[in-house]
Amino acid sequence: MKDGMGASLKFEAEFFRKSNNLTVEREKKIHSIQVRTVHVLLLLTLVLLTGLVISRAANFLLRWDALQVHQFRLRRAPLFARGQVDGILRRHGGNILAMDLEGLQAELLQVPEVAEASIRRVLPDTVAVDFTLRLPFFQVAQQGLFRLLDAGGRELGREPECPPGLVALRGADRAAIEAIAPFAGELAPLRGRIEYVAYGPPHGVELKLRDMPETFYPGEGDFAAKIRRYLRIKGRLPFAAAIRSVDLRIAGRIYFELDEEQRGNP
Repeated sequence: MKDGMGASLKFEAEFFRKSNNLTVEREKKIHSIQVRTVHVLLLLTLVLLTGLVISRAANFLLRWDALQVHQFRLRRAPLFARGQVDGILRRHGGNILAMDLEGLQAELLQVPEVAEASIRRVLPDTVAVDFTLRLPFFQVAQQGLFRLLDAGGRELGREPECPPGLVALRGADRAAIEAIAPFAGELAPLRGRIEYVAYGPPHGVELKLRDMPETFYPGEGDFAAKIRRYLRIKGRLPFAAAIRSVDLRIAGRIYFELDEEQRGNP
């Protein structure tokens, strides 16, 4: 009897112990959930406050007059497309932090005179632009203006006055310009002496120097060397004064065209 009662008491004690443990575990979980919820709410509140502060700070910076672009600092600015460049820059004012530098660069590179444009912000209110320019090499007189072309034949602009030292092209349509441009390197050593360059069949390049009466057909290369070779023999030619043109297209040979009255008596 006593053994049965003891076992019963032991069973009840064990039951209450387990029940109590379950209650404690449940209360711990509830407490843990409550703590986590509080933490999440606090974190969410902090994020919202941070976002609000950042938004207001960004709005302030975007509207702050001290950060509005007040000047563009140009280095090696274009000479012949300055008006076009100024128009592009005026469209890209506003806040210096929000300024689209890549878009500005893309527009500047559409200007024929501009080969490269490096752009950087100089806080608080200045944008610096460093240009690499294409330089004029040829000029074509047309309708009271001078078309300025680089050594590759790209048109850089049109001016009422011609800058000094450019190679004049005569009768230069687009096809002639494209044919002459590859010889810019050959023409460069003679640049200061050239009166004009033209192009046409059957001779190809036609070259006239200011200090010489004859016209040269220099062929495909070695322009300066061929002309020097001709000058070395010119003084020994009895008909030198009557020479109208000099054909240098064939290596090692020189052909002459004389004035009409001299053709039958070289």
